[in-house]
Amino acid sequence: MLIHQMIEYNAQNYPALNALRFAGATITYEQFNTRATALAAGLQELGLKPGCRLALLAKNSLEYPLLLLACLKAGITLVPLNYRLAPMELSYILSDSKSEMLVVGDEELLNAAAQSEAVAGIAHRFYCGGAQGDWRGLAELEIDAANLSPHHGSEQDTVLQLYTSGTTGYPKGVMIGHRQLSDGYIMTNQITPRAQVADSGIIPLPMFHVAGMAATLYWLCNGMTVELMADFIPQQVVDAIISNDRCDIVLVPAMIQAILAFVPNIQDYDFSSLKRITYGASPISLKTLQTALKIFKCDFVQGFGMTELSCMVLCLQPSDHERALAGEPNLLRSCGRPLPGAELKIVDEQGNTLAPGETGELLVRSSTTMQGYWQLPEKTAETVVDGWLHTGDAGYLDEDGFFYIRDRVKDMIVSGGENIYPAEVENALFSHPAIQDVAVIGVPDIKFGEAALAVCVLKAGETVDGNALVEFCKTRLAGYKTPRQYSFVQELPRNPSGKVLKRILREPYWENTERQVG
Repeated sequence: MLIHQMIEYNAQNYPALNALRFAGATITYEQFNTRATALAAGLQELGLKPGCRLALLAKNSLEYPLLLLACLKAGITLVPLNYRLAPMELSYILSDSKSEMLVVGDEELLNAAAQSEAVAGIAHRFYCGGAQGDWRGLAELEIDAANLSPHHGSEQDTVLQLYTSGTTGYPKGVMIGHRQLSDGYIMTNQITPRAQVADSGIIPLPMFHVAGMAATLYWLCNGMTVELMADFIPQQVVDAIISNDRCDIVLVPAMIQAILAFVPNIQDYDFSSLKRITYGASPISLKTLQTALKIFKCDFVQGFGMTELSCMVLCLQPSDHERALAGEPNLLRSCGRPLPGAELKIVDEQGNTLAPGETGELLVRSSTTMQGYWQLPEKTAETVVDGWLHTGDAGYLDEDGFFYIRDRVKDMIVSGGENIYPAEVENALFSHPAIQDVAVIGVPDIKFGEAALAVCVLKAGETVDGNALVEFCKTRLAGYKTPRQYSFVQELPRNPSGKVLKRILREPYWENTERQVG
């Protein structure tokens, strides 16, 4: 069964159940399906055929899942665009994807799109806010649903083309098909028994990100009400949680950290309606996670995945978090174990499989692995070898099969012949009472070739200097791992999934050296 067929099933059997909620407005599953079908018919009448690319530049809104479902019905590949990109970056993706249609969500983004050179070459341009200039109103496309010519798609059809963050080089278009989405739904649904599925799910993550997209689709398949949020505002997220009955939410660690730090009297709220927090996409400090477990008092699920894997493939279950609180705190440093249908192994630089406890690169084999990178067969062949996807993450397995990530392979610091994994150093610094956020990078060093530098964000009203942090780290880390250099900033640069953009932090230090920044 294809993803949109599951949503159609819910529309037929639970027509009056609310499917979507946004900014106080709701639409039922019947309305959702009918409007998406009408929109799909409009796309067909426009001349878009199966396999065409439709780019969407928008924040979360009702139109986002409507367009997504319409594309699934019509066999059109949706290309979600990161609305934080600069005009030149948008132009690159629009040109690379060969998108034949562009839909823009709001006036601010309409102005941003107007600055992108590639927009002028797109045949069909639509605006969610109605007709404006040479942009047609999206509502014009919702014609009679009966006009839709059924598209008998296959599981091999490419339904999404998600562009990577471009932390190295140009962004790459990751092609995801029906099979990847359907298998991802089956795989992740093993985490929670059907009887325990929540009534609603809150999505403060942007839907152009694979986690936000997958969670929205999978919750709709489960017949839940999905509440979309256009922007992440900590207080509004808390308000949404307490106004829902039996709800789940998906967050990245930076969001959890912001809620704990910036919502006044967070410990006084009643979070009994919150059933589960799913988190992942970037490292989380042990201290932040322990605090969150005490504050929210709900099930926690850590998911490990990446765009190229379509969904999470490793999971630290609620029972694992409970074990951690009961006396095995080291489990909280783990990404968990593989979900059914996913295999993993750790290999060295020569591709040899390593024993438990030995650090190497994580390789994953799963039916959810991407179809490939759009128009980049050589890069695809480098990344997926004999069905095994090279994640670029360094870590190890313990005897029980739990995976512990050390860092990105490319982020590892080699200082005087010793390997330093920034995530380990960051965890130590996060336990300092003055540190709000931190990223550790490698910088040139005459004596050791490379040395660790900690870029720190201090909590409001707190002060600390580098010397004090050196002494603090010495009690928690080996001498060679302890940073001797510190930089203090107002905030760290992050991509939409919450990952710190260490390339940006490293660039000033490596500009005039022979080594290239990855």
